[in-house]
Amino acid sequence: MTSSKFKEFDHHAPGAREGAEDLWTDLRSTPGLPHSDKLGGFYLAGRYADLKTAFMDFETYSSAQGITLPVQQIRTPHIPPETDPPIQRDYRKILQPFVLPAVVREREPQVRTIARNILDTFKNETRIDFFKVFARPFPVHAALTLFGLPPEDGPYLDGLVMNLHEEIATNVRTGATDKLTAYVEEALKTRIATVTAPPEDMVSAIALGEAGGKPMTLDEKVSMLRLLLIGGFDTTAITLATAAWWFAEHPEDFERIRANPDLIDGAAEEFVRLASPASYLRRTLTRDAELGGEKMKKGDRVLLSLGAANRDPSVFERPDEAVIDRKPNPHIGFGLGVHRCIGAPFAKLEIRMAFEEILQRYDRLEVDPDKPIKLSKGNNQGIVSLPLILTPKKK
Repeated sequence: MTSSKFKEFDHHAPGAREGAEDLWTDLRSTPGLPHSDKLGGFYLAGRYADLKTAFMDFETYSSAQGITLPVQQIRTPHIPPETDPPIQRDYRKILQPFVLPAVVREREPQVRTIARNILDTFKNETRIDFFKVFARPFPVHAALTLFGLPPEDGPYLDGLVMNLHEEIATNVRTGATDKLTAYVEEALKTRIATVTAPPEDMVSAIALGEAGGKPMTLDEKVSMLRLLLIGGFDTTAITLATAAWWFAEHPEDFERIRANPDLIDGAAEEFVRLASPASYLRRTLTRDAELGGEKMKKGDRVLLSLGAANRDPSVFERPDEAVIDRKPNPHIGFGLGVHRCIGAPFAKLEIRMAFEEILQRYDRLEVDPDKPIKLSKGNNQGIVSLPLILTPKKK
């Protein structure tokens, strides 16, 4: 495979996720790193070993100049992922207490109740779009509860986030950035006026937050909360839809999980690997370097394909299948190193609560053959419409 195939590669192009598995195979087998002339120009990396190198060497492969393509001209940096240590560590410390595994476990009853309530909204229906009625609204409501924001604001905020993806892809304002910023500023100003230490939720922690030995500015606080809203919705939703699709196509695995619920936590990790919903992340070189046999210059951009790396057959046996008891599972669906997703424990709780409750209600999930499955393009790719036929459990 030659690198010329990738000269026009654009992950924002219509249909970019369709058939991506073949493209990822070609990407891993292409000598060096292919270069695309799109989006201002960038190298594309897809081998597991190359992504591991880039993630772990944050000093060379920096996030501080942005993690998305095209380069954004219409927003301030996302905090903390678009910063590097040492300041990045201060930002993460503000949020870390709320996503420690032991703390997340205490939220199980609350998250389970959210899952049950959303499932109740379509309990009498047997044909649904799983993504629309459950996979998307569930993590939105759960995340807002974790953050300390009103769950009833979920539909409004979710709409803004969806529009924001178009702004990221096109660098053309839709108004979503301004509206989301205004919402976040108002939420923070209200909390700043009332919060006292110790903070009870993430918004309060951000309101009181310090970094670099001084209180954060309002701009820093706005950036951090805005990022939580964007990051807390998409990736879990796509993973849940991927899991439901797999169970619909492989009912034997649905029954294995039902018979042995202890498999759910490992299966959640496997579905994050298979879905790789944070599909593409950018890094910018701070100095000349060689990656995957490709010599690059300071200032060059590298787009890391997590989807390609998470299906690298040199690391994962049967890489295009969900092996629900896969061990070990060194996937990088949550990233790796200092920038590993801080919300991973909460995302895994959401996935477990979702499928424990779904297994309680349904004997079978089937893909509706009369309606299409739809996939998204852009930085976060995966299933965004999943028509299912549900078979309720017999009472």
